[in-house]
Amino acid sequence: MSTTIRISLKDKERLAKFAKKVNAPSLAEAFRIALAIAEEKLEEFRGDVGALKELLSHAKVVGRDTSERVDEELAEVLRSEGAR
Repeated sequence: MSTTIRISLKDKERLAKFAKKVNAPSLAEAFRIALAIAEEKLEEFRGDVGALKELLSHAKVVGRDTSERVDEELAEVLRSEGAR
């Protein structure tokens, strides 16, 4: 049994790129793989969402290379929180 779903062209392009990366023979198989990965990641998450939100509330703009300096930025926030 199958069904049809509507997605944007942009999402279809993203799914096609994902299909190539995982060597899926079809978009439907790529979608199944993506769902399996997403479900697995959700099951793995054991963190405290409230703590994550609190940490993110201290986020600030530090430039274009922020993603390269995430560990440094988080350490700085944690040090400043510990000093209080």
